[in-house]
Parts: sequence; structure tokens; C-alpha cells
Amino acid sequence: MACQTTPAGPRGDWGIFRLSGAKLRKIFGAALVATAFSMAPPVSQAAKQRPTQKPVVRGKQTAAPAQAQVSAPVKRLTKNQAHRALLRQPSPAPIDLAEKRELVSYRVRAGETLTDMLTRHNVSRAETLLWARTLTRNVGSEALPAGKEAQLFFGRSLARGRGLTAQGQLKAIEIDQNDSYTLTLEKGIRGILVQRREKPFDVELKTVSASVENSLFDDGRKAGIHPALLSQLADLFTWDLDLEKDVRKGDHFKILYEQRSRKGQEAKTGLRILAAELNSAGQKYTAVYFERQKGVGGYYNQEGRSLARSFLRFPLEFSAITSHFTESRFHPILRTNMPHTGVDFAAQRGTPVRSVGDGIISEAGWNGGYGKAVDIKHDSTYSSRYAHLDSFAEGIQPGVAVTKGQLIGYVGSTGRSTGPHLHFELYKDQQYINPLSIDFPAEDHLEPALHRLFENQMRTYMAELKSTPQS
Repeated sequence: MACQTTPAGPRGDWGIFRLSGAKLRKIFGAALVATAFSMAPPVSQAAKQRPTQKPVVRGKQTAAPAQAQVSAPVKRLTKNQAHRALLRQPSPAPIDLAEKRELVSYRVRAGETLTDMLTRHNVSRAETLLWARTLTRNVGSEALPAGKEAQLFFGRSLARGRGLTAQGQLKAIEIDQNDSYTLTLEKGIRGILVQRREKPFDVELKTVSASVENSLFDDGRKAGIHPALLSQLADLFTWDLDLEKDVRKGDHFKILYEQRSRKGQEAKTGLRILAAELNSAGQKYTAVYFERQKGVGGYYNQEGRSLARSFLRFPLEFSAITSHFTESRFHPILRTNMPHTGVDFAAQRGTPVRSVGDGIISEAGWNGGYGKAVDIKHDSTYSSRYAHLDSFAEGIQPGVAVTKGQLIGYVGSTGRSTGPHLHFELYKDQQYINPLSIDFPAEDHLEPALHRLFENQMRTYMAELKSTPQS
């Protein structure tokens, strides 16, 4: 029937335009996807995203609605689509370099310096100079400890499929300084960093006690207490009482100490008193070790007063005094009465001798009747002399700075001497003084801010000592 046919004219033209629009959508969509460097979404996804087609509206039509249908919204690329698009882009050949450090171990030869060692390992002259200057600036010398092990770390480039390239730049050096420390030098962005690292050790807390029958030192040895602990105990209380005269039969003491040892070095175990208690003539003397900052500590009494002085009482570990300071003494060699301007300490040959205070060595060599002797100038007022030595400690020579307690030599019998012992003299304003009669003031007191920490630590240590049975 004619009335049921779709007439020609505008409506017929619109039907043709709809077919052209579908083709345009396909062409335009493909162009859009290609521009975004992405593949077209799956058919199921496109079906979901295609807007529902509206029915044809009779009446006056314009091209605007058709254009609105053609211009589909811009789609965001999924992560996988973006990744595939990037893979399709031209890119340079892949570079996969990783730095690998190669370790070279070396045993230091006698008299060798860092420059010598690096030259042996073909390090460039400029690099060698840089490392040597850094070591000298931080340590004072580029000399290396003979017989110790040094480890050199070289940076190498590891390329895929090519293996190791030629030896690279020196990145770090590790030097075994002694039984306690390792020196490390490591090259970074800001230059070469130098550090002294303490080797790890095992710590064990122990307590000991003893009663006095004859002397603190003899009875302590009989009780099995290590001589190093007895010497530390003597140093702690030597300014508060005379250990030879004041400590008598019936007195007793207790010690809490730490024993430090390193694997493979058990023969070189370190001992340090953490707390000690000495009861003499009904009076109690207490010493507690406390660190005001990490690694820097001292001993204090229960009130927080330091037990240390600017000088040590004795220049060697506690031992018997054979000759005191006197204006007249019969000289066993010269066979006449002469002033004895120092104090003689009985000790076996080779016993370590220590400086009683900080100072600068003014003399170290042969000094007539004194034999081998060391003179130390401590300040503008005090100086000291250590005579009849068997030998000097390493590095001891005029002009060298020493610290309180530092090893300077060994007991001997050089010069006018009848047997091994140490002759010690102390001068004030260039005049002889009796080393055993002078008393130096305490170095310091704990700051109020540290009292609570100190008291907590002291209570812990005292509880340990209290639980120790008296032998």
C-alpha cells in the first residue's frame, strides 16, 4: 500500500545519512585509537561503551544530532594499553649495568705505607695521592701496621653477557689496626670518609670478693682475683686512703666487673671494674663506673663526686714501695748517705710503666746514673721522671704527646741500680716533691641532669654487689 511505504524526500535522505554516519564512526574511531597509540577495546567492551541509538524523530532534522553521535567521548588508556603503546615506540638498546665490588686481601709488609700498598695494586697516581692525604689528615701518618691484614674493595661493572670488565676504581679500604679496632676508608659523593670501628666482643658480668689478712694485693691474689682487677681497685681508692698503711687485717672488698673477649682472642681478655666496695676500719668506700657520654666514662662515689684526679698516684700497677722520698738515705752502690728524691717501686723486669698524667715528653734516652729514663712535662707547674727503664714503649721520643695512664716504657735495672725496679720523681716548679704526699683535687662532679641516671645505675650495681657472698 502506498500509504505504508516510506516516502522519498527528506525522510529517505535521512536514512541514507544514518548509514554514512555509521561508516564515519568506524573511520573516525580507528583514527582516534591510532592517534592514542592504543589497540581498539574488545568487542564486548565496545558494545558496552556504544551509546543506545535513538529512534528517528519525524519532522525537521539537522546534522548536529548526527555529529553528536559520531563524536564519542575520549577514552582513558588502561595500564596495559599504555604499556603496549610504549612498547610500540622506538627506544634505544637496553642498558643493564650493576656495580660489583671485588675484594682484594693483602698482608702489610714491614715499613710499608698506604702509598706503597696502592702502588702495588696499580692504583693511579692521582687516586693514590688522594687516599694517602686523607689517611694522613685523619690519622697523622700513612704508615700501616706491619703484619696486619688490609682489604681493598674495587668497583667493577657487570654488563649483561659480557662478564667482568677491567679493574675499576678503588672504593674502600679496611685496615686491621689492632686487636680492638679496624680503620675503614670509604669513597662517597662528598669524598673519602674515615672511621675507626671497634671490633665486636662478648661481655660477661662477674663478681669477686676477698678479706684481708696481710695485704690487699696478696690476699686478693690468693682468692683468685686477677692482678689487673686488683690494680684497678688500688687506682680507684688510692687518693682516699693509703693502701699500704690503712688497709689492715679484717678489712674486705667486693668487685663487680665485666669481662670482654673476642672470638679467637680469648688470651687477650679485657677486664674493667663496674663497681667496687671497700670496707676498711668500719668505713665504706664505693666506686661506680658511669659514662657521661657513650664510650667516655669515669668512676664516682655515691654522692656523684669523681674519684679521678688529674694525676695517677702510681706510675705502674700497684706494687710494693721499697724506698720512700727522703732527705737522707744510705745509697747501696755509692755507700754513703744521700737524699732520695723520688720513690722506688719494686717490680719485675718488663713490668709496664705508665705516665701519671697528660703531657709532652721532654727527654727519652740515657741519663747518667738514671740509666734509660723518660722525662715528661705535664704543664707549666708539674713534670715527672721515670728511671732505670729496660726499654721504651713504641713511639716514645722527645716532643711526643702522651695521656694519663699511657704506656711509656718497661721496668729495668739500667744506670746505678742493684736490681729491677722503677725510680719515680715528681717536680713542682722544678723542685723535687714527695709524690706520695701531694693531693690533687677531684676532676669534676656529675651535672644535676645526670644524677637520676647515675643513681639508677648505681642501685643496679650495688644490688649485684650485695648479693655477692663475702669470701
